[in-house]
Amino acid sequence: MSTPNLLPSSSIPGMFADTEEAMVMDSDCLDDSWMRRPLIPITIPEHLTFNPEEEHARLHRQYLLMLEQAFSGTDSNTGIEESDETDAFLADEFRALDLESPTDEEDIANFFNGITKDKDYAPYPNKTTALLDILDNLPRLRLSTSQMQMILWLLKETGATDVPSYKVFRQLQADLRELCGSSPKAYTSGLGNHFYVNDIRDSVARDFSNPEIARHLQFYPEETDGPISEVWQAARWKEFSPAQLTPMYARGLRQFYIEELAQLKDGSYVIPHNWIIRDKILHADCTDASFSPEGWTVSSTTRSVAASEFELNFEDIVARLGDSDIVWKDKTTIPEMPNPLRKLAQGDDLYVVMIPVWADDVSGNKSKQYNKHINLYMVNSCLPGHLLQQEYFIRFVSTSPHATSPEQFSALRDQVRETETNPVRCFNAHTKRPCRFILRVPSLPADNPQQSEEASHIGGNGNMGCRKCHTGGPHEHTESDFGYDALHYEGVFRTAQEIRDELQKQLRQAMYGVEKTVSDMQTATGVKDKVAQHWIEQLLAKAKDLKQADPSRSIESVAEELQKWFDDQPGDKINPLLDIAGLDPSQDTPVEILHTILLGIIKYIWHMVHTSMSDTDRDLFAIRLQATNIDGLTVPPIRAAYMMQYRNNLIGKHFKTLMQTMAFHVHDIVTPAQFRLIKAAGALGALLWVPEIENMAQYLKDLDTLIGNVLDAFGDVDPSKILIKIKLHLLPHLLSDIRRFGPAIRNSTEVFECYNAIFRLCSIYSNHQAPSRDIALKFCGMDRLRHMISGGYYWSDGDKKWVQAGKSVLDILHSKPIIQRHLGWVAPTKLTPGLIRMKSKKKAIPVEWSMTKASEYSTRLNVPLSSLWRHGTTVTAQSGDRCAIGSWVIFKDDAMSDLYYVGRVYELLIHEQGASSDATQLVTLESFNLGDSLHPDFDCPVLQRVDSLGGKDFTVIESKLIQFIISVQHDCRLMHCRASLLQPQVQERQIMEKTNHTISHSDDEHFIINMFALHNATLLRKALPRSLTTPRPLYEDRRAHHAEIASLLRTTQAVKRAQTQEKRKATLASNRAKKQAAEEARKEKAPEHDGEYEGEMISDEEEAEESHDEQIPPPRKHRRGGRGTGRS
Repeated sequence: MSTPNLLPSSSIPGMFADTEEAMVMDSDCLDDSWMRRPLIPITIPEHLTFNPEEEHARLHRQYLLMLEQAFSGTDSNTGIEESDETDAFLADEFRALDLESPTDEEDIANFFNGITKDKDYAPYPNKTTALLDILDNLPRLRLSTSQMQMILWLLKETGATDVPSYKVFRQLQADLRELCGSSPKAYTSGLGNHFYVNDIRDSVARDFSNPEIARHLQFYPEETDGPISEVWQAARWKEFSPAQLTPMYARGLRQFYIEELAQLKDGSYVIPHNWIIRDKILHADCTDASFSPEGWTVSSTTRSVAASEFELNFEDIVARLGDSDIVWKDKTTIPEMPNPLRKLAQGDDLYVVMIPVWADDVSGNKSKQYNKHINLYMVNSCLPGHLLQQEYFIRFVSTSPHATSPEQFSALRDQVRETETNPVRCFNAHTKRPCRFILRVPSLPADNPQQSEEASHIGGNGNMGCRKCHTGGPHEHTESDFGYDALHYEGVFRTAQEIRDELQKQLRQAMYGVEKTVSDMQTATGVKDKVAQHWIEQLLAKAKDLKQADPSRSIESVAEELQKWFDDQPGDKINPLLDIAGLDPSQDTPVEILHTILLGIIKYIWHMVHTSMSDTDRDLFAIRLQATNIDGLTVPPIRAAYMMQYRNNLIGKHFKTLMQTMAFHVHDIVTPAQFRLIKAAGALGALLWVPEIENMAQYLKDLDTLIGNVLDAFGDVDPSKILIKIKLHLLPHLLSDIRRFGPAIRNSTEVFECYNAIFRLCSIYSNHQAPSRDIALKFCGMDRLRHMISGGYYWSDGDKKWVQAGKSVLDILHSKPIIQRHLGWVAPTKLTPGLIRMKSKKKAIPVEWSMTKASEYSTRLNVPLSSLWRHGTTVTAQSGDRCAIGSWVIFKDDAMSDLYYVGRVYELLIHEQGASSDATQLVTLESFNLGDSLHPDFDCPVLQRVDSLGGKDFTVIESKLIQFIISVQHDCRLMHCRASLLQPQVQERQIMEKTNHTISHSDDEHFIINMFALHNATLLRKALPRSLTTPRPLYEDRRAHHAEIASLLRTTQAVKRAQTQEKRKATLASNRAKKQAAEEARKEKAPEHDGEYEGEMISDEEEAEESHDEQIPPPRKHRRGGRGTGRS
C-alpha cells in the first residue's frame, strides 16, 4: 500500500537517510526557495516505514549543525549589522558613474604609460598612488570599497589626471604585495576546517629588513646585577640550551660558532659553549684547548671570554692546518666540528628569534551581536619591552570563525619547526648583509581560560583548577587544613612531558570504550586537551559499535584494532603546542595582570564593596572619588557618577583607577576586613606595574609578602573565595613568572586587546564570504605599507639587489606625525629635563624679580632685583614627567646630593634675558616634611607642611633638580573632610547654574603619599627610606591562620552543600510533578487508538511537537567566549 504526499521529497522521513542524496536535498532546504516550487505528488514505497527515532535523530543533527554555523559565523547574514550601510545605496550610483567598468591589462598599461612617473615615490608610479595606498592601509582608518571609489571619483572630478580607476588601483596594490609584501597561505586543519595564515616567517623577515626595527634587535641572553627590564635579562632565555639560542657571533664576514675550536688574539685556543652578555659586553663561556703530540686536549674548567678577544674561527684554523686534521685525544667529549648549524646557515649570519604568540576569541562585530573569531597575533620579543607596547610592532597571524586555536597553532607549529631545518634567509638592515634565522616560541600570553586550553588543562572550574601546578582536588582535600593552606602557595609544577604522557593514557583508555574512566582521569589530573578529546570521543563511539557488533569479542582485541585505526589517522592527535621545541605550555603561559589583577582581584573587591554599600554610602563614595587628585596618576579624568551608576559593567581602565584610589575614599563605609583587603590589593598592584626591577631578590621577597597579604585578607572577608576563583591561587605563580620573564607588565595583553579594534574594522569591511582570507589579506596590505614607508628593504629583480622605497616615501613616516599616530608608531622624543614651558606672550607678562615669591626665599641665588622674569606653565622632570603648578614632586637641593625631598610646585620662572644670572629657569616649591612612620590607617608615608615664622615655608631650586612627579592625597580621614562644598556643573563646555557636591578639605597641611599609585612606583621606593616601603605581613604565622579559617570554612561549606542538596531535591520533585501532570493531561486529550496503523496520518507538526519533548534536549546556553574547558 502506498500513500500520496504533497510535501517536498527532502522532508520525507528517512527517505535518503545518511546518503549523498539526503545531504544534497537537506542543503537545498536551508533556504525557502522550495516553498515557491510547485507541489509534486510522490509515493512512499511500501518497504519504507516511518521510524520516529531515526527522524528525530536526523532533525537533531541538522539542528546542531545549524546551531554550530550560527555561533561560528557561517550564516550568510552574519555581520550585516556591521556592514557599511551606504554600500547598497552607493552601488547603483557608482555603476552610473562608470567607476566599475571592466578593466583589462591594456587599460592598466595605458594608465601607467599615460602618467609621469616620479622615482622619488618608487615603487609607486607617483605621489597620488602612494598617498592613496597609505590612505587605504591605515589600521585605524579603514575605508570601504564604496568610500574608496568615492574618493577616486572626487579626485577625477577636481581635474586630477593621474588618478587610477578602482580596479587599476587594486591591481597596483596586488603588484606591490608581490614585490615587497606577502600573501596569506591556505591551511586545512586535521578536523577539516579551512583558514588562512599570514606566514610568521615573512613577518620576522620584514623585521630584519626594516631599519627602524633591526637596530633594536637583541639576540643573546644577558646576565646583570642591575635593573632587570627585558625578558632576555631574566631566566627564560637561559633555560634554552645554547644550541637553541643564537649559536654564533659575527664580526664582519667571520662567524664564531659555539662548540667549535677558535683562536683568541693572544694565540690561545678555546671552545666557546654559549654566547651571553655580561656588563653590557658579549662574552662566551669557554674551555681552553691545547695541542699535544697525542692530540688536542680540552681543559675541564670554564672561563668567560669577551667576544672582542676572538681572532680566528674554526674555518680559519682548518685552512691554516692545510691537509692536517684536528685529532682529539678524547673524541667522546668533543662535539661535532664544524657545528652542523654552520652548514644550515650556508655562510650567512644565523640568529634565533623569539616570538611569543597571543590567542583569544574576539568578536568580529563592534555591536553587541557576537561574531566569534579565534585570533592569533605575535610579537618579536627580541625587541625592547617598551617598543612592544606599541601597535606598530604587533603582527597578525591568523583568524577563523571555524578553526579553533589548536588548529591554528598547528599551522604555526609547522612554520616554526620548518625554520629549524631550513632557516629563513632575509636582509639585515642593521648589518647591511643577508642573514638567516630560526624561530622559537618562549611564551604564550593570553587570558586565563585561553592559557588553560593551550596548556591542555581542564580549566579553572575543575577540581585541579591550576594549569601550572598540581594544587587542588575534591572539597574534602581543599577544605582540610593542609589542602586549604596549599592553595595559598605554588604547588608541584606540571611539565609538558607529563601532560603528553597523560594524554596518551587517556587516548589508550578510550580504546576500551569506558567513558567514565576517561572522565575520571581528566578530573583527577586536570589534563584535558581539545585535540585529544576529538579523538577520544571517536574512539569511545567506535569501541561501543565494535562491542555491540560482536558482544563476545574481548576488550583487548577491540583496543588493538582501534589502536591500529588511530595510528593510521592523519593530523594532530594531541595539542600541537606540545611539539614545539623548548616550549612548555604549562609553565610558559605567564600569569597575565590585566585579567588576573584588574579583571580578577580588583573586580572581586569592587563587587564586595559596592554590594555592601547603602545608597547613601554609594553617593558619598562617588563624591569622594570624584574629588581625587589625579595629578601624578596617569589615569583619565574620573567619572565617578558613571562608574557608580554602571558599577556592574566596569572595564579595565576603571579598575585600574579604583586600585590606585579606592583606599582613600572608603573610610566609614566598609568593614575593617574589607579595608585591609583594599589596601593590600592597592599595594600589590603598585609593585606589579613596574617597567624595571632594581633588585630581583628583594623585589620577589616584597612581592611574596604582598601576595600573601592579599590572599589572607581575602580569607578574612570570604574564606571560600580561593576555592572558587582560580585567579587567587594564580597570584603566587607571579613569583616564578617574574623570575623567568621579567616585569609582569612585559606579559600584559593590553596591547593585544587594543589591537582587536583594528581586527574588527577589517572584519566589518569584509563581505563575510571568506573572512579568514579577507582579513589576513588586509593585514598583509597594512604590513606591506608599514614596511615600505619605514625604509624596509625588499629584493628588486630588476636591480638584482635589496632596495628601499623612494626618498619621498621614506620622508612620510618621519615628517608626518598624523601618519605615525595612525600606524601606532611612537616616534622617539628627546626630552630636556628642566625645561619650563612658558605661557603665551600675551599672558606671560614680564615681572621684576622682587615681585616673585622666589625672591623671598632665594638666599643662595644672586639675582638682581630689577631683572625681568616670565611665569611658566609646566616643567620637565628628570624622568620626563611634565609637572604643572600644584604638582607634587620629588626633588634634590643639589645635583650631587643623594638626599631627596618632597614639595609642591608653586611657581615656575623663566629669565627674560637668558643667562644673565646664576640660573635662568627656577622652580618655587612649597616645603613639606616626610614623617618618620607610616599613616596608622593607610600604611602610607605622611607629609606635613614646614612652617616658617611667617607661615608657609618655600624652597627655590633650579628646574633641572626636579626628579619626578608623585601622587599625593589629602588626609581627609584625619581631618574629617565633608562633602559640603558646591561647585557648578559644566555641560557642553558651559558653566551651568546646577551644582554638585564636592569635598571641602579642612586644611592644607596634612597629606599622604599615595603608595598605591602605579606611575613612578619604582622611583618613589628608591627615593624613600626603606623603613617606609618594606611590606609588613598581615599574619606572621600564615599557616596557623589558614588552619583557623579552614576550620570555619568546613562548617559553612557543609551547611551550604546541605542547603544546595535540599534545594536540588525540591526542584527535582517539582519537575517530576509538573511532568506527570502534563503527561496525564496529554493522555486525556489524545484520541484512543488500537495500536495499528490504518492509513490515518498524524500531522508533521503534532509528531514534531511530541518527539521534541521526548528526544531533543533544549539547546545549551552558549556563553560568550566560552571554550568548553571552564572560564575563570
